[in-house]
Amino acid sequence: MRKLIALALSFVFMFLVFVMAHDSIQAQGGLIPRAYLPLVLSPDACATSSDQTYTSGVVFQFDTDNPVRPAYNHADKNIALRSYSLNSDSALQRELVDYGSDDPTQPPQFATLFSPAQVPAFSEFHQVHQWNWASSPQPGQRAEAINTPKVTAISFDLDAGTPLHAPSSGYDIGGGMEVVVLFADEDTVTLHYTREDTGALGYTLHIDQICTNPNLLSLYNNLDRPDGPRYQIPSGGYDLPTLPAGQVFGTTSKSDMVLAIADTGAYQDPRSCNEWWQIRPGYAGSCPPQQ
Repeated sequence: MRKLIALALSFVFMFLVFVMAHDSIQAQGGLIPRAYLPLVLSPDACATSSDQTYTSGVVFQFDTDNPVRPAYNHADKNIALRSYSLNSDSALQRELVDYGSDDPTQPPQFATLFSPAQVPAFSEFHQVHQWNWASSPQPGQRAEAINTPKVTAISFDLDAGTPLHAPSSGYDIGGGMEVVVLFADEDTVTLHYTREDTGALGYTLHIDQICTNPNLLSLYNNLDRPDGPRYQIPSGGYDLPTLPAGQVFGTTSKSDMVLAIADTGAYQDPRSCNEWWQIRPGYAGSCPPQQ
């Protein structure tokens, strides 16, 4: 964002200089000079090529939709469909908070989205929306924002182009892999910590307003074909992209990245320091109890 602002200011400055020079020369009856400047592309533009390579692995149908609901039209897989609203409550705790932890296995660790691991500055706090389901393949409709907990998605203030890595956890889906990619488009990736193709089991991590790696997106689109095995009933299993912990799946964009996590379909508070931020190098906060 800071890069974008600096670029915009430089163009404004050049424009003002040109206008003043134009007016001065025109008033004197002279010819107006023309300067042909080189094309400058925004450093925040998403990459169209990559040297990253990705593999796929078997996953299993779990949801009982018949016909199978497309992933882009599934509110548990595509958070942009479900959406979220800004929580502007001035009394909101704008730091990590303590809910304790009841998971004997380490859940996904958000600091490991980055290398080196870090706790980035928080920029905004959001409330993910509830969803009124319809008969498949219709998606249903967005409902009111979730009020408990008070925060169910969070934005980070990061420079555009920051690599994003599959977060580590104490879970393992086998074959050296950490997560399945349940959904991907140009600016959203959904990672799941079991091999079932559903948001109703285990942890589902939603990362929105990013630049999805083009090679990962190409693989996902190939495996998510409407006529492919993912949408056949019954299915004995089919492939989706799988990632080991630490593999890059995209980069931050010019927009602030948004992060949300659901546990067995229920959206959780991403500020929870003893769940998602057990690893929090350099964090100076005290993790006060949630109010």
